[in-house]
Amino acid sequence: MRGPRIGPAVATLGLALVVLGTFLPWFSSGSVSRSSYAAAGLADRLALLEDPVAGTALRAWIAVPALTAVCVVLFVCGLARTAATLTALLAITGGTIALLATVQAGESSSVVAVSASGPVTTLCGSALALAGALGTFVTARAGRTR
Repeated sequence: MRGPRIGPAVATLGLALVVLGTFLPWFSSGSVSRSSYAAAGLADRLALLEDPVAGTALRAWIAVPALTAVCVVLFVCGLARTAATLTALLAITGGTIALLATVQAGESSSVVAVSASGPVTTLCGSALALAGALGTFVTARAGRTR
């Protein structure tokens, strides 16, 4: 009976890494490092993004810890497929943003540089959460067909 629990456990570990990564430094300017939330808030206050969709996504970024908590609660309550679906969506979205930031981390020719620790941790957590979500789907499907 251990198989059905591995996917949710891996997904939960990945989600924890995603949240941890969002609080680690993502950007640095001089001696100041900013987490993804501080950077998103600053970009929103300074109106750096003119695209309304990007602005909305930037403001929605603060919901990552709450969405992660919802996923974990759904796993604990036994709603594994629903939790896995939300986990996969969160992992794909967060992983894409983290991947874009990670790719930019090597370029430090400007005043504001991308720090690698936050995006890389978030990216690894997203990959782990997605693997756990997919594992949850596989074990849920196998249990349903037996």
